[in-house]
Amino acid sequence: MLSTATFFADLEKLVAATDPLDRQRARALVHELEGMAAQLPRLADKCYVYQARLLMRLAEYEPALVAVEKARLLMPLDDTLLILRGDVFRAAEEYSRALQDYTQVLGARPDSVTARLHRAEVRQAQGQYGEALADLNEALRHEPRSLRLLYRRGLILVDLGRLPEALSDFQTVARLSADKDLKRKARQRLRELGTR
Repeated sequence: MLSTATFFADLEKLVAATDPLDRQRARALVHELEGMAAQLPRLADKCYVYQARLLMRLAEYEPALVAVEKARLLMPLDDTLLILRGDVFRAAEEYSRALQDYTQVLGARPDSVTARLHRAEVRQAQGQYGEALADLNEALRHEPRSLRLLYRRGLILVDLGRLPEALSDFQTVARLSADKDLKRKARQRLRELGTR
């Protein structure tokens, strides 16, 4: 039997992977996590968080929300759970509910870059480009060296038609990013905009 640390490390890789999800394996893990939560109460909150993340990847949003709420009962002051619930709402395209959760986190922790980034993404999806840009600029104020935030800001600047600023952001990301995937995306955007 795997140690719980190894189990959760393997589970994190599965949840975070960008490849298509092995649906059968994911469903088995959701069930196994429920059993672990019952048998190991000290790990129950962690089990419910992973359960919610797996269910979200399976596009089973209602059960994912149930899992988040179970975790919130155990850790009611944990803002990351509000962000996770917002993420489930965003995946389910319930944008107003996602915005409420991200905004609630920012009310308590205005420096939460994750909540600000996720709120910007929802606002961008809703066509609220000015508000999305304001969120990204604030996030960059807290993490000025984040190339992921800079790339996201470039996308919003394109939506706003502010191409010279977007090009500058994409050029910086393409030049400085150590993340090969992010560098590739920035270069692709530069090609699409007709520059290198």
